[in-house]
Amino acid sequence: MKRTILILVVLFIVQVGFAIGVNFYQPQGDTTAGNDKLVATSPDGVDHLTIEDSDGSKVVLAKNGKDWQLPDLGNFPADGNKVDGLIRKLADLKEGLPIATSSGSVKRFKLAKDDFERRVTLQKGKDVVATLYLGTSQGTHQIHARRDDQNEVYAVTMGSYDAPAKADDWIDATVLQISADDITKMDVNGLSLVAKMAPAAKPDDKKADEKTASSENADKADADKAKAVVTWDLANAADDQKLQPAAASTLAAMVAKIRIASVLGTDVKPEYGMDHPVLKMSLSLKGKDQPVEYVIGKSDGKDGDYTLKLSSRPEYFRIAGYTGKQLVEHADSKALLVAKPADAKPADAPSANADKVDKATH
Repeated sequence: MKRTILILVVLFIVQVGFAIGVNFYQPQGDTTAGNDKLVATSPDGVDHLTIEDSDGSKVVLAKNGKDWQLPDLGNFPADGNKVDGLIRKLADLKEGLPIATSSGSVKRFKLAKDDFERRVTLQKGKDVVATLYLGTSQGTHQIHARRDDQNEVYAVTMGSYDAPAKADDWIDATVLQISADDITKMDVNGLSLVAKMAPAAKPDDKKADEKTASSENADKADADKAKAVVTWDLANAADDQKLQPAAASTLAAMVAKIRIASVLGTDVKPEYGMDHPVLKMSLSLKGKDQPVEYVIGKSDGKDGDYTLKLSSRPEYFRIAGYTGKQLVEHADSKALLVAKPADAKPADAPSANADKVDKATH
């Protein structure tokens, strides 16, 4: 009897211990009940950002007025939305419950001052707002993190890929983009393409008479009449040359929306291929006194990239291989002009049949 009572008491203690464990256990990470912020800041509270990685790469981002720049690239424009997005992500991180608190765990999770995946330093002026270490991965979209003033390690929702340490990942890739409607002339491969405004296609008057438009539709119709579309002509075209306007529009759109892949600096190098460019073109733009010269060279690198230089900027830029290839192909005169029939003959040239007829009549 005593043995049975002892067993029941032991089972009761085990059950109570299990119940306590279930009630007090919570998943560890930034989704727990802890509401303390890991980094107490906001986009307005940071104007200087330094990101370092384990390979020794380092990028510095500085705010000038409302714009983010890359000081080590001559204050080249940075992607402001991306920078502000990272700061907001860091500011939203919660500490939650620490998954480790010992100094040894800092090394284990790659959060040490001399061994880390990322070190992010946020500043306001000369004052350091926070220094955050990002370490090993904690499952999908989670990473171990800590501030430099603590040994506690937390699992937070972000990845080291959110904070790349290379300048190319932070440049404003759209810095060369313009409006295609601002291009008034393109000189390329011996062709001079001139943009002109043409009225938009008018609706069929007969069909319009068949319907009584509402006042709203009438206003829309008046607005459509005021619109105009850009078409392209070939200036000083030879008798056997005819432009494909759609091809010219495509080329203008491609040039207007060029995205750069990296900033190569202001010094030209032989491997850029600028000594024997694969494309030269000149763009005249609205509001600009001088045309902008575009020169593209084929890089020697195995990636097949191209180098781009604009007369309006001091830098050389790398553009992706597919971008450079498409520009070269669409700027070719064969792509811009209507193809000549293979068997075309001059209008005044006598045909062989005509000679036969003449001989037969004499």
